[in-house]
Amino acid sequence: MRFLNTLAAVAVAVLVVLFAVSNRGVVVVEVWPFPLRIEAGLYAVILFAVLIGFLIGSVAAWMGGHTKRAELRAARKRMRDIEQSLARTKAEADAARAKAELGGGPKS
Repeated sequence: MRFLNTLAAVAVAVLVVLFAVSNRGVVVVEVWPFPLRIEAGLYAVILFAVLIGFLIGSVAAWMGGHTKRAELRAARKRMRDIEQSLARTKAEADAARAKAELGGGPKS
């Protein structure tokens, strides 16, 4: 799996480098409501826009998963409580069994 991740990362890096080399032209970027004017390479503008989109999508997905994460935390807590209860019950049963064996069992 690690090899596939490395291979995918190298492939993406190669594509980004090829994209940057192919789109070296300079463009002027203006942000409309603000008096902001930036001259940058076309590749930088596009990669920046992709990065911003990725970050916004990641935050939206993370926020959308809040309910599932809360359910998983609650389920883990319930499971931990049940395991502790089971361990206590086993210990009590073992103690009762040991007591019964030492006492010779019920007399008739």
